[in-house]
Amino acid sequence: MQKFILLLVLSLISANAQDSKPSTSASDATSSENKNSPLKIEATNAKAHIGSEAVVSGTIAEVNVGERIVRLNFEQPFPKTPFTAVIFPANTNKFPEIEKLKGKNVEVSGKITAYHERPQIVLTSTNQLKVIEAKR
Repeated sequence: MQKFILLLVLSLISANAQDSKPSTSASDATSSENKNSPLKIEATNAKAHIGSEAVVSGTIAEVNVGERIVRLNFEQPFPKTPFTAVIFPANTNKFPEIEKLKGKNVEVSGKITAYHERPQIVLTSTNQLKVIEAKR
């Protein structure tokens, strides 16, 4: 009888010790990765995510190279574009062949801000811009 009680107590202690350990299941690892990975959205949904860090994807409909700014307008030319990636003069030399992006599928990453209530990401590094292969 004493052996039975001793085994019962040891098994309860063992069970409690396992319950107090942090879980390391595959689903927990996945949810942890999802919390750390950036938000991925389509350009047409960018307005709903102003203020968020995100990776925005879409097709460059228009490359507007002005004297003071470069604008990559996604999906439709200005003024109907749902999202714009902006490059200011201090960084334009980092993007030497920017005109070749017209018609390409791209991803841009950074904080989505609003300019005149239009969503945009300001590009300061080439790491923020990635050309995506077309899906076959």
